[in-house]
Amino acid sequence: MVNDKLFSHRPISELMSIVKNDFKKFNDQGLIDEGSLIKHIMYCNDKLGIPIREIREISIPVEEFRAELPLDFEKLYFTCALSTSNSMASLLVNPWDNNYDADIIYEAGLTREKLGGAENYKVIIERQNTVVVQEHHNWIELELEPNSPHCHIDSPNLRNKGKYKIHIKDDHIETPFRAGKLYIMYIGMMKDLDGNITFPFHPMITPYYEWYIKEKIISNAIFNSDMPGLGDLFKLAQQERTKAWLDAFNFTTEKSYGDYVAYQRKKELGWYNQYFKIFQNNPGHRDRLTP
Repeated sequence: MVNDKLFSHRPISELMSIVKNDFKKFNDQGLIDEGSLIKHIMYCNDKLGIPIREIREISIPVEEFRAELPLDFEKLYFTCALSTSNSMASLLVNPWDNNYDADIIYEAGLTREKLGGAENYKVIIERQNTVVVQEHHNWIELELEPNSPHCHIDSPNLRNKGKYKIHIKDDHIETPFRAGKLYIMYIGMMKDLDGNITFPFHPMITPYYEWYIKEKIISNAIFNSDMPGLGDLFKLAQQERTKAWLDAFNFTTEKSYGDYVAYQRKKELGWYNQYFKIFQNNPGHRDRLTP
């Protein structure tokens, strides 16, 4: 236990600092890309069964049949199109008076005071310095292929028929329409009060994250540099990662850890009831969302 808790949450910047301190030469040569390593930290969370997650909502633009997902995206809970077009002209805006720029992802929120009983809903999109309130009378339903690995098992987008079918491809969404805006509710990694993405910090867990990240850095360096001795260093990182994994896995078999995982699963069920159960169980509401 750490401070009466199973483990503490630390910003991933601390994990990166540990790795950079050990890999000074890699860091000096610009071979440590923090942005690309976030997905590997998320993989470690899943492999250890640590659902350090929370629900997030964003509005993202569609350009040339593609919408970029945020770096902390893990699984989709719900999405719909706020607007669609087969012409990029719809994205042209007055540069001196535009509601929001088309190339930026914004935090968004759906007003829920009348969820299930209103004719339309407002989506509040937060910019850096302003808040834009948009009211969408006709949301356009979207569907995903069954058993999509990037979608939560309870997502209504897996069950409901939509006007358009979309596909999630790693770091982006592919759409059949050329331009538009998407509203997305998704599972993201935990953040602290300063907005930093966090990881579980514990002497039996953190070394696994450390060596997994180091292994990925060395692997990338093999393909992107001529640094000597990388083969032997890669084998060492694999061995250390395997030993650290065994320690972390043994830690997860403790009863207190199992109780924590059960609590997290209960919390996920609470998200389902709070956020989008209405979209699946109220046919009348579904009709009002369809243009």
